[in-house]
Amino acid sequence: MSRANELSAHLRSALPGTALSRSERAETDGTPAAGVSTVMKAKLLLVTGLYVAALLWAYDRIVVPEFGYEGYALRWPSGIQMTWLITMVFLPVLFLPNSSSRPSALVVWWLYLTVYITAIIVPALSLSMPLERLLQLQLPLLLCLGLLSWVSSGPRLLSVRQMVVSPALFWPAFLIIWVVCIVILIASGRFSSLAGNLASLFEGANEYTIRSQYSDLLQEVPLLGYLTGQLSNAIHPFLMAFGLRYRRRVCLIAGIVGQVIVFCLTGFKSALASIVFLALLALFVVRPRRSLGLVLTSGLMIAVLASTVIDRATNNVFWTSLITRRTVLTPGLVTGFYFEHYSQIGPVGLGYHFAFLRDERMLAPPSEIGFAYMGDANIHANANLWAEGYADLGLPGMFLYTIFTAFLIWIYDSIAARRDPAMAVLLLAMPAATVSNTLPSTTLITHGALAAALILYLAPSPIENEESHPSSTVGTSV
Repeated sequence: MSRANELSAHLRSALPGTALSRSERAETDGTPAAGVSTVMKAKLLLVTGLYVAALLWAYDRIVVPEFGYEGYALRWPSGIQMTWLITMVFLPVLFLPNSSSRPSALVVWWLYLTVYITAIIVPALSLSMPLERLLQLQLPLLLCLGLLSWVSSGPRLLSVRQMVVSPALFWPAFLIIWVVCIVILIASGRFSSLAGNLASLFEGANEYTIRSQYSDLLQEVPLLGYLTGQLSNAIHPFLMAFGLRYRRRVCLIAGIVGQVIVFCLTGFKSALASIVFLALLALFVVRPRRSLGLVLTSGLMIAVLASTVIDRATNNVFWTSLITRRTVLTPGLVTGFYFEHYSQIGPVGLGYHFAFLRDERMLAPPSEIGFAYMGDANIHANANLWAEGYADLGLPGMFLYTIFTAFLIWIYDSIAARRDPAMAVLLLAMPAATVSNTLPSTTLITHGALAAALILYLAPSPIENEESHPSSTVGTSV
């Protein structure tokens, strides 16, 4: 299909009273007309097995020896217990969404690869809890992931009226908002300080010094945290995605420069990593017939393997710490911490989320876990929706936060149904990456998910050789 035909088929599938032919649906959904083939599931199982093997190799050779002080340990379970763990790891492959026909598939697969798998394996290797106790965590995780997977592929989407915004209106307004945000950012951090931070990195300094300065700055300007979240997870990714998707170099360069500015102020490596992440993801989303799960799993497997090989060859831990430990293993370990700790003392309730109900004498769960397992309440062990849900309300909290997340991705899918599917996936990439270590409500407000959805809803999309053109003007409001 040409890009225009591909988008047309996608839009037709979303319109009431219209339907795609079996061949069109196969091309749009990325699956055979009769469903996902057994061969594809076999490939997914194989690649998942290789991914788990790569994780265990890195865990054994580098993570435990170098980061054991963080709570990583290696206590190999018995053969029967290991068989159970591997079975729990593989089961979701049978029902996870296979294509990117709905952008929320990216969220589901990311949670599977960076939270679910490691929450099944790492606590069993690191904690002293018997496997029988861990079953109380593992089975709810499977059910929660299954619910998200069903919402990402099953329920009928809302019919959302598409607002038509002229490019002559959208782009000047967007430019003004972006420039104002950048000016506030530079003014808050002072240009000389930002330039000095960048120069210091080339002289051997590390990003943790920048983060310390940023933490002090947040005490003076609390709203700066919200501003950097919108820029780094929504506005700049949109510029980069627009540039990559529609070959607009100015937008791509503006997005990259913006992320560098955010990094110089905050020291957050995720701002720089997003540049590479979006570029690699863009290679996939322009070809929707490929399996999203296969691409993501293969990509993470290669990243884990490469970081382990490079670090062992150079006698270093930088890449393994950044990719394998921080991005993949830590969400699983922290989930185990939350489950072990709050299964002993009971859930804390929802009061600490609201300033008017908060007891300042009590530690919030991230700080309490930091104190309980690392001896320092200033270490904020931020966790994912399932760990935080368990801390707040026990097992009902895990399902409650899953339902809330399912609602959010269903709304996003409904908005995306009449938009360019590639842009919808690219705009969701950074909010999806934050779900593995923060609450869905925080991702929505602080980390740019709401802003990304609004931009997707309002932004005009170029088609073929036209300079700009809204993707659809037809629809029925909810």
